[in-house]
Amino acid sequence: MKTGLNEQVFKKILDSLQTGKKEYVRISSAHLSGISYLNIGDAGLEFLEDLSRSGLRFKVKTTINPGCVDFDTPMECDPKVFEKQKKIVDSLKAIGAIESLTCTPYLFDNVVKKGQKIAWAESSAVLYANSIIGAYTNKEGSLTALASAILGYTAKSGIHRGKGRRPKIFFEHRGELNDELDYGLLGYAMGLRAGAKIPYLRLTNTRNLYPAYLKQLLASFGTSGGAPLIWIEGVTPGFSKVRKPRRKIVLDKHELESVKETLSEELPSNPNGKIVFITGCPHYSIEEIENLNEALKNVRKLSVEAWVFTSRTVYLEALRRGLSENMSEKGVRLFKDSCVMYCSLKRSDACIITNSVKAAYYLRNSFRLRTVLKSFNEFVNTYGVG
Repeated sequence: MKTGLNEQVFKKILDSLQTGKKEYVRISSAHLSGISYLNIGDAGLEFLEDLSRSGLRFKVKTTINPGCVDFDTPMECDPKVFEKQKKIVDSLKAIGAIESLTCTPYLFDNVVKKGQKIAWAESSAVLYANSIIGAYTNKEGSLTALASAILGYTAKSGIHRGKGRRPKIFFEHRGELNDELDYGLLGYAMGLRAGAKIPYLRLTNTRNLYPAYLKQLLASFGTSGGAPLIWIEGVTPGFSKVRKPRRKIVLDKHELESVKETLSEELPSNPNGKIVFITGCPHYSIEEIENLNEALKNVRKLSVEAWVFTSRTVYLEALRRGLSENMSEKGVRLFKDSCVMYCSLKRSDACIITNSVKAAYYLRNSFRLRTVLKSFNEFVNTYGVG
């Protein structure tokens, strides 16, 4: 491999994982982040191409995060970006990766079970695996997950030690959480207060504990905080056996409203670019696509564009069930292979409406786009034409 900072760091990680196996644990799967060309650029592509020619291969089942293009719609992106994103994916496939291109590998492509030791590097997937499934993974970096996939081991630290799973801060939310956006705002508020400390969460009202809402809670927490696990009372396997922290923070609607003000603004009366509603951060499950179709049942069309991001596996299932055709007729586009950091938005002047706090944060801070936070139902009520 050619010399360079990434190669040097990666070699050090490989060397450390190959020595002293008493301090390492065997893993059964890996999930890699940092594969978007918009993130890693030419240097990252060159590194992965060199790695694919090195003879190294993954020893465990390994899936990959989304890129920045939909491989079925090349005309929407800069041809060079499209070509280089394909080269990144081809390089990872040559090493043995599954072409999952999703941030929700736990749904289909890399299903894990309670107690399974893994090395994942997508923050929302890490939090879901630990907090909902009860698996064991640290919040790996892109290079450490890559090294672990090659060697079949990861460092015995953090989550892989008993002390590393203990909650350090107790959150209680009092009041109503009515939709996915409320759960996302709560997660972001928790992350700001918890930092890298693992929290224990008690919800006083649990009537809306849907998987889609929990995904938003965890993804938003992973955006503002650094911990790989939330102990959710009544949800996380083994929650009743952990000692609750003494330090307690009560969160209410005022804290959530404060978070919303930092990530959401009013749409201008005459926006320069188009208005787009973006959802699917994290990627939609087939159940979420079914629910979206149900919510649009009484809507003839939408007055603004709506983009939904999902995995290719879910996309193909939606095609099979006729769901994507129904969505298209009402002005909804279904994307796969990419996340909401889509290639055509990079230099766009679009105004983005989204129900994802994580999407709002990254579109606002990385792409410098104007963002407005609305729940999906609020969006449909505002822009649906009967």
